[in-house]
Amino acid sequence: MPTKIQKEPISVSSFDVGASGCLEASALMRHFQEVASHHADELGVGFNDFKQENIFWALSHIQIEADRWPQMEERITIETWPRGTEKLYTTRDFLVSDTNNKVIIRATSAWIMVDIKRKRPIRPADKLANIEFTPEKKALGNFPEPFYCEGEQQTQLERKVVYSDLDINQHVNNTRYVEWMMDAIGFSPDRKLKSLKIHFINEFRFNETAQINNTHNSNRYFCSILHAENKKPGCEACLTFM
Repeated sequence: MPTKIQKEPISVSSFDVGASGCLEASALMRHFQEVASHHADELGVGFNDFKQENIFWALSHIQIEADRWPQMEERITIETWPRGTEKLYTTRDFLVSDTNNKVIIRATSAWIMVDIKRKRPIRPADKLANIEFTPEKKALGNFPEPFYCEGEQQTQLERKVVYSDLDINQHVNNTRYVEWMMDAIGFSPDRKLKSLKIHFINEFRFNETAQINNTHNSNRYFCSILHAENKKPGCEACLTFM
């Protein structure tokens, strides 16, 4: 029988850790995606369940709040559950706990179901009629929370979408956007990511060029990634550092 809440132990691997010496946000998002996928499969609403209908899940928003980031070889537990639906969104929350069962990272996300052939979102209510949601359990507050990009944004860099950026649906994987943003912001050994909010708007595909912009105010950075050809927004984000 499917469980309402999925829990999976994770050991932070060397390839999860970057120059910060801790688990990178993009690596955490990959683990989130994997654990969520396992749970969706168990609930009968995973990739293979909808493949024949040409429907796939696409991440629309994610918000992460970290008290601290685990280090290499540290053992953590990722807990996730579908919280509910609202119009086109299906929300899913996450908690990350250490070996003392202390929650160190909280996250909430919003997903849409997309018809691949029509390239349009579909309402999830009918497809998820048998899912038992857990609306009373919230990792964070209401979501998606709005945020605004402050100040004049300056172009930092451009990059062309290459093969390694692509996921199984042949568009740029959501975790790659985070890596692009962190590249644009640059590295500082004294700076740790505190929170991350991203709104994914339009997909990027192979050989397209992305323009990555950012501006910052103290320890807060506002980033946007545009299609260089037509300035169409790909995603927007707000990153706050400790």
